[in-house]
Amino acid sequence: MLDWQKWKYENRYKIQHIVGYEEKFVDEILSQIPEITPNDVVAQFPFKDSNEGNRYIDFMIINETKGYKLPIELDGYAKINNKGYEKFNDFLERQNDLIQQFGIVLRYTNKKAFNQQQRVISEIRQALKAQANRQITDASKQKQIQSLIQEYEAKIAEYERLRVKDSQDQSVDITGELGQVRSGLNTFKQNHMKELERVRKELTDIKVQQNEQLGSVKKEIRKYVLMGAGVMASIVLGAVVYVQSKTTPNNEILALQSSDGFSEQENDLSAHRPAQNYIEASQSSQYVGEHKVVCGQVAQYKKFSKGVYLNFDRPYPNPTFTVVIWNNNSDVSQQLQNVENNTLCVKGMIEEYKGKPQMIVGSLEQII
Repeated sequence: MLDWQKWKYENRYKIQHIVGYEEKFVDEILSQIPEITPNDVVAQFPFKDSNEGNRYIDFMIINETKGYKLPIELDGYAKINNKGYEKFNDFLERQNDLIQQFGIVLRYTNKKAFNQQQRVISEIRQALKAQANRQITDASKQKQIQSLIQEYEAKIAEYERLRVKDSQDQSVDITGELGQVRSGLNTFKQNHMKELERVRKELTDIKVQQNEQLGSVKKEIRKYVLMGAGVMASIVLGAVVYVQSKTTPNNEILALQSSDGFSEQENDLSAHRPAQNYIEASQSSQYVGEHKVVCGQVAQYKKFSKGVYLNFDRPYPNPTFTVVIWNNNSDVSQQLQNVENNTLCVKGMIEEYKGKPQMIVGSLEQII
């Protein structure tokens, strides 16, 4: 069996990097994951995209016996920047192909991989566990795609801010370049709206089927109640208790599906928190880099040149948590324009900006 040093030697031409980035990732990240061995890792793993093009993944953790098939990409943002965003849509489609084929894809920049090593190791282990337990579904894939869109909406906004500054310093016209970037993202979003609707319809059909089954059981119970008397009535009463206990999981499933953002009241800005699985806004700094449901009181609805800030618990400059809504998602900010002094729950990736936790909200489906 290979050890990590032998693995690096055998793959030395595949993990070459100008500053030894890939080799460092093996030493400080992959070799620290107890669920895998060097035999489970393939460098520059080949795969076919949706157009039958040849592509390569930096690292693939693959072990069919354990259920692992996890692609890991390095320098995700840098690879785009080096192309000047010219192939932005192509990059997003490549990420989508990886998600559709393997269920999940992890992307790490140099900064995140080595400044947050334990968090990265934990993310990889959680992804492997999800694959081993067969927890990857169409719904979870669509969540990843929505997160991907939100990440790159934020990245485009930051890129625009930097390029605007450059253009002011150097008199460079960036209108065409930024238009190309936005067009690439919009094309990607439009291409995948149909897929998202398909998943939502499937979840709705499941809910309808469960309600029909529950209704059928109740009809049977009523029939026996009307037919029986005396001892029979006692037996039927026991059956009612038994059936109710068995239907509780169905109700829990429906509640979980609603918590995924597909409930019929997805635009309701109720002040009630979810029953479980949420964190308070004041706790959000402990979960940077993770997908969470965050709840708290909105202390301030604040407009700025690029969009809207929702500052939780305290107004700027001392909020415990901030929601950012860019101008291209004005339907969301309009829906929330009267949210001040009310409780709000949102779901998505918790990020860090200038030492403060925040979340990009680009869809009404993120509002719980």
